[in-house]
Amino acid sequence: MKQKIKVAFASGTDDLNARLIARMREVFPELPLYVVSDFRPADNDLQWVRYQGGILENWARCRSAFRGKSIRLAGVLLVPNVPFRRMRLLALILAPLYFLAVNENLNDFMLRPGSLPAMARHFAWRARNFLRWHFGADRMLRPRHGRVKPLPEGTVTVFPGKAASGKPRVLVASAYVPFPLSHGGAVRIHNLTSRAAADWDQILVAFTETDAPPAAELLGRFVEVVLVRRTGTHAAPSTGRPEVVEQFASASFRAALRETVRKWRPAIAQLEFTQMAQYAADCAPARPILVEHDITFDLYQQLRQTSDDWDLRHQLKLWRRFETAAWREMSCVVTMSEKDRDLVTGARAAALPNGVDLNRFRVALQAPEPRRLLFVGSFSHLPNLMAVAFFLDQVWPRLRDARVHIIAGARHEYFLEYHSSQVKVRLDQPGVEVEGFVSDVRGAYERAAIVVAPLVVSAGTNLKILEAMACGRPVVATPAGVNGLDLVPGEDFILVHTAGEMAAAIGKLLASPAECHRLAAAGRRRVEDRYGWDEIARRQTELYREVMAG
Repeated sequence: MKQKIKVAFASGTDDLNARLIARMREVFPELPLYVVSDFRPADNDLQWVRYQGGILENWARCRSAFRGKSIRLAGVLLVPNVPFRRMRLLALILAPLYFLAVNENLNDFMLRPGSLPAMARHFAWRARNFLRWHFGADRMLRPRHGRVKPLPEGTVTVFPGKAASGKPRVLVASAYVPFPLSHGGAVRIHNLTSRAAADWDQILVAFTETDAPPAAELLGRFVEVVLVRRTGTHAAPSTGRPEVVEQFASASFRAALRETVRKWRPAIAQLEFTQMAQYAADCAPARPILVEHDITFDLYQQLRQTSDDWDLRHQLKLWRRFETAAWREMSCVVTMSEKDRDLVTGARAAALPNGVDLNRFRVALQAPEPRRLLFVGSFSHLPNLMAVAFFLDQVWPRLRDARVHIIAGARHEYFLEYHSSQVKVRLDQPGVEVEGFVSDVRGAYERAAIVVAPLVVSAGTNLKILEAMACGRPVVATPAGVNGLDLVPGEDFILVHTAGEMAAAIGKLLASPAECHRLAAAGRRRVEDRYGWDEIARRQTELYREVMAG
């Protein structure tokens, strides 16, 4: 027998949605309450089904969430001037016999013959309000100008940088401003563009979420910086493309990119991050290079193995279709590892690994703090949150008298909430120290006795592993934590597969300073041999010249 549930469709304003949820709690209190809404409800005991995209997509998402269950009551707000008509239709499709219509006064009716008088009163009341608003005294209160002129879709600001030298030009189109160094992608772009500035005139076109001008570090290496204020929304339309692609779809960015290409005539257009592949045609006649910081559908394939969530299955399908089609539009696809390069089909591909600034990240001279662990990873990236959850839930309880320092990146509280439907992280535990964005992480590496990388899924490569090894700190990692890196387990780092193995390895290292010293020395040698940015930048320049030669 199917479990009976009740569902509140949050199709009104925020305050009315809260009142609807409270009302639905009172009816059939023994039944679990689900909420269909665009944002997660504040009450943690409610089952949330995200509403996003078109009606077919939301129908499939609800069908998946309600599988094996029977809707006993579907509460819907019938409120004018609120853009959730399709949500109301969705509720009617899912539960026509148990559709409970509620107005802003919390009067309600069901689609039953016995409710006809209540339905008649509701529509008569709506008609009176409509006539009073449009033809009565209330009309005097309306604005005299009928339409409010919409704001621009995205502000474009152009900043002159260093003087052009007449060298070949490379345009870098990025989903994020690459300074400050708030995530691994920014670190990569920062280091490679700083070195490429000696051989190329570079132009940057990037999305920004603030009104701040570009940092001096950017103006010193780009001849021009064009910033486009991103106005992406969680409520992006359903177009058959991945959600993140739609969040970065911008007519303003497209126009700014075309104008910049027309002005500078670059030979190469480098598109940083998968979602930027949608702008390849706007870079013509420049030859487009897509930098895959990770193969996104590969990441979703791994996530899919951890959950049967409908959204993961749907996004995996969309990413695979978008990403593989995008490759065919590129002159070259750059990946972070040979493993990722082997996944690229239908296009030329080259592996240019992530690296580390060997001059900036040096072996610390002072001894670390005893029994201090370090994890570095922005919570904006779901795999990092999953790693922290795994570590705190399964590894941390096995350790004694230790401390763990977690550097969670900018706006980490927001991303904790944003990803809360997929992973729960218990940060409020003894010995756990959480810090947001840190502009210079070298001090954190110096203080740490061991750096941990407990990732359960991963794509691309982990820059923080290379930084830790450059600073002479031993690393304990799962296979996903060192994904794509050419490292030797047992020699350069300690490889573990389970929570028990990770706890045991950490305990052994904490008790053996000699073993820590041996791993630290081997790790430093490895990054010096293979992962210096200077050598990677040299290989990038060779690739540029090959692509220009056609």
